[in-house]
Amino acid sequence: MSRTTRTSNRTKRLLVLAVAGALTGGAVASSAANAAPVTPRTGVVTAIQAELRAGWVKTTDDPTGITVDLPGKATVEKHSERVLGQEVTSRGYLVETEEGFVVFVVTEVPDAYDMRLDTALRSFVEGVEKETGTSFVSTGANETTVDGRPALDARIATDEGERMTGSTRLIDGGGYLVQAVTVGPEANEKALEKTHQEIVDSIRMP
Repeated sequence: MSRTTRTSNRTKRLLVLAVAGALTGGAVASSAANAAPVTPRTGVVTAIQAELRAGWVKTTDDPTGITVDLPGKATVEKHSERVLGQEVTSRGYLVETEEGFVVFVVTEVPDAYDMRLDTALRSFVEGVEKETGTSFVSTGANETTVDGRPALDARIATDEGERMTGSTRLIDGGGYLVQAVTVGPEANEKALEKTHQEIVDSIRMP
């Protein structure tokens, strides 16, 4: 597989960590300045899956009942942190594709958290930069809704080093933050956009 059609292993690994990890910290960043020290843990949760078109898989986040179609069987990771005296859990569903990779994350937030999607987007980008050491930018933020829930769409890209591009959608799920990210080499931009649109169109909030 050529370098232009597959994300480098190092970048993919770092970005996956950034998405799955930055959301747990980033989603509560504005409320957690005086929180107790964070103690991350990792584990595995179960996704209910059924085969769809051409290898796509319907995945259900069991605790919330949120469903999404992903372009393959997901690797599932769970991260937990104690924030503001409350256990905050993030469940990440990761799929590598020919064009790059996809991450779908559901993060629980503390009861006192004031959900602001623009703040969550900034925290996510900052988290990606911290994990990868590469400068990322978000552009074209556009407000929308998913099953009546507030949502925010944006483009993301590197502005130095390995040229990466992608899209993200964040959804205010009330007691949780939902995020879909599709990212890969800049050369695969059109294919990445198509994949991302199919993913976000499939998201269903109970």
